[in-house]
Amino acid sequence: MDYVDDDGQFDIVCHSAGSQFFDQVIGHIEDIVLSEEFQSSHETFLDKYCMKFENKEENQLEYMDIFQQYATTFEKFLVKEVTKHMNNFDMKRFAKELQTYETKGQDPFKDSEIYELLHSFHDFQTFKELMLDYRSRKEGNMQHMNFDILITKPLLDDGSDGSSDNFAIE
Repeated sequence: MDYVDDDGQFDIVCHSAGSQFFDQVIGHIEDIVLSEEFQSSHETFLDKYCMKFENKEENQLEYMDIFQQYATTFEKFLVKEVTKHMNNFDMKRFAKELQTYETKGQDPFKDSEIYELLHSFHDFQTFKELMLDYRSRKEGNMQHMNFDILITKPLLDDGSDGSSDNFAIE
């Protein structure tokens, strides 16, 4: 929505499809996930277990134990940290709102890393993909975008023909 203030200036106010409560929780989760404590714990966990996962259709029984440990550990961590910042935090309310947006196809952050992380706590396939991606990165198997562009020095012009400096790209 656009609002015009007394000076005739526009203020742009954007709201997600979520409630104010939902938006606050997501904001706190984003801050927590970026913290050194979370990053370190998360990477340590992934590092410890990623080599057990293989990219096969058939899953090993131990995968489920690792998944449950992952979900419990990091969900508890996030709940504890969000509760420190929000006195009115209610996990059941947050989960219900998140589920409502998912089922209506209105998820305000479905393509974000936060969504994928939260989804990895409840969806085994998302978790397995996270572990396999981490393993691939650790093994150096991730594809990198390489550009074969060589930029050379500008072609100096003595100005006799009236043209300006040009750059050569090979």
